[in-house]
Amino acid sequence: MITVERLDDIPPISGPIALTIGFFDGVHLGHQHLFQQLKKYGTAAVITFSNHPAEVLRPESTPPLIDTLAQKIHRLETNGIDLTLLLPFTQDLSSLSYDTFLKQIHAHLPFTHLILGEGSTLGHQAQGTEENIKALELNFEAIYLPKFLFENEIVSSKRIRQLINSGNFEQAFRLLGRKI
Repeated sequence: MITVERLDDIPPISGPIALTIGFFDGVHLGHQHLFQQLKKYGTAAVITFSNHPAEVLRPESTPPLIDTLAQKIHRLETNGIDLTLLLPFTQDLSSLSYDTFLKQIHAHLPFTHLILGEGSTLGHQAQGTEENIKALELNFEAIYLPKFLFENEIVSSKRIRQLINSGNFEQAFRLLGRKI
């Protein structure tokens, strides 16, 4: 896996490129499912952040992390991600509109598919909704995957944190796809 920290450091990639964007805390079963779908469309590229966006957007309610940054990078690699763009989540980044953000990325990484989870939003004030992103004319297809269920439960980092806080490590580990 190639890991870069700046758009300018992205190497040239030929062929179709599938991109996803998110924090991916814990790299749980839902994330793993998304990555499997991503790989079906070409080179699997991920944009993630070195710090939790809440540190900038809601510092009073930053959640505890499931994994360290090094663990997350390792889990991305073991899940077959080809390229990771690791960005610091800053006030400047949070103020970018979704279309400016995607245009800047597309100029450096000409992705053909953007694959996100249902309900995902991008950009300043979360205005990069599914409808708005699909309306962009940037030569990529936007695909939104339904919420991932495991044992009839929606898998999310928030839910896993709740399970850990309540001491239900067995279920938390199941949702993470790991053995105790």
